Amino acid sequence: MVFANPFFVLSIFNTTKAYFLLISIKGVIKIDNFIKKNYYFVSNIKTGTLTIIDSLCNTILKEISVGRRPFNLAVKDANTIVVACDLSNTISFVNCINGEIKQHIIPNNGNMQVDKVNEKIYVSNVSEVTIYDMNLEKSFGSIKGFSAIIDLKLNKDGSKIYILDTLLKELRIYSTDSYKLISVFDNLDVNPTCILISNDDKTVYISMQHYISKINIDSKIITNLILAKGSLISGMVLSNTTLYASNIGLNRIDLINIYTNKTYDFVFTSKSEPTRLFLTDDNTKLLVTNRCCDDYGGIDIIDIESRSIIGSILMSTINSQPYDIISLSLPYTYAPPVAVTTLKSDNKLITIIAEKIFATYNESLNFPFIKINLPKSSNSYYVFDEIKFQPGIIVDRSEFRNRLSTESGFSNIKFILRVNYTIDYRENNKSNKINGFYEKPVDTFVDLRKERELNEFKLNIKTTTKVTSTPIILNHVISFGVICLMELKIVGIDEIYLPCLNETFNNIGEDFETFVGYGNSIFPDDKILLH
Repeated sequence: MVFANPFFVLSIFNTTKAYFLLISIKGVIKIDNFIKKNYYFVSNIKTGTLTIIDSLCNTILKEISVGRRPFNLAVKDANTIVVACDLSNTISFVNCINGEIKQHIIPNNGNMQVDKVNEKIYVSNVSEVTIYDMNLEKSFGSIKGFSAIIDLKLNKDGSKIYILDTLLKELRIYSTDSYKLISVFDNLDVNPTCILISNDDKTVYISMQHYISKINIDSKIITNLILAKGSLISGMVLSNTTLYASNIGLNRIDLINIYTNKTYDFVFTSKSEPTRLFLTDDNTKLLVTNRCCDDYGGIDIIDIESRSIIGSILMSTINSQPYDIISLSLPYTYAPPVAVTTLKSDNKLITIIAEKIFATYNESLNFPFIKINLPKSSNSYYVFDEIKFQPGIIVDRSEFRNRLSTESGFSNIKFILRVNYTIDYRENNKSNKINGFYEKPVDTFVDLRKERELNEFKLNIKTTTKVTSTPIILNHVISFGVICLMELKIVGIDEIYLPCLNETFNNIGEDFETFVGYGNSIFPDDKILLH
């Protein structure tokens, strides 16, 4: 099946590589340069759609039909998303460049895994897992003997597949080379729901709904992570020493230290029923799907550093029930201007040590179409009040510095600029707020002294945001556009040379205007009045 109206949003970026040349005294530096732009993809169980979201301004770009009850999502290659739909018994390939959708009739229960290392796709159908080639054209066999497969995961190098059976209450580990059974963990507690494998392939975490079992694969030692009363875990991701667990029972995300096995913090979600979690590639944001039955589900965006929600995206349809979420980066060419070097020093007699601006860079960031969904209620009306923009910041851990050549002073500095905002509005004369943000990858080339270390410099950011189109609320959607003027100063400690204070100046030939008009004091009666 080919989607009638292609997903043209991504095609506005030319994915052909561009070469940006810097001319220096030493010669020509050729830079094969591109920036990747991220898009979020969300499967919606009830509506049978795939939602595409621009990650920079958190705006829904498009919703496309992919099959009945889409569950798991995966990335097949640089341009293709894989969607497993259990009611329509289809596995769909969505090409994000030309909008083409290819549906393959394959029985499944919504669970599948894509092994890009070994170029295989594993598809679960309740009682067995079938292995296909990457194009779903050839079957390599199947792994059978299950009662109710509820989850399956591949380890990092694709050498093992973990299969969880909720009725048999067991976890089986198979080799992906021979499909032979390696290990079995049976007699698990009632209702195991999902699994998570550590990057080193030594630990597996199993959600038992009300608690989490931590299993050492080598020693087979099982440790239970005790959670707060009323917990109900539906999804997990792991980052460094923190296990993030979506707690559908308490409407929050629990942060668990994997060494102490204790919850040390939590973040409440904006909607009920947090389901799946996704950690962005730069490890700065945690994305949460909120199913929220009988209401508008959505996506919460949690900043890892501050452990707070920095944005929420509501789905366009009530009870769409967003389930899985992934991200795909597509490159587009970009020829960044070179930052302007300033403050050239002169040899004078007096020297001071001070902070100096070594280079400046200005860029105008334009976001003409930002749309924020509000809850749709037949009995509600909305009035826009105000939008407040905060000063721009550099996203934590997004900064990258690289010396391009030891022969010249050219360096490449990259980071992600983020501007947070708050929208004040009224619903039935009751004041409400909604938070949001937009981001822009900034990539600039700087001519800095080659004898200086890049880490010596500080980046000073100043932003001025203006609304380019008046915010309006139409059909429960707030729409507006902004332009953000960003000024980057690259600051470092340096020796500054000043003119000698004892230097005399020759004023011969200069004309000065004579001050006339008062014969006496400029204050009447020589009095100064103080107010």
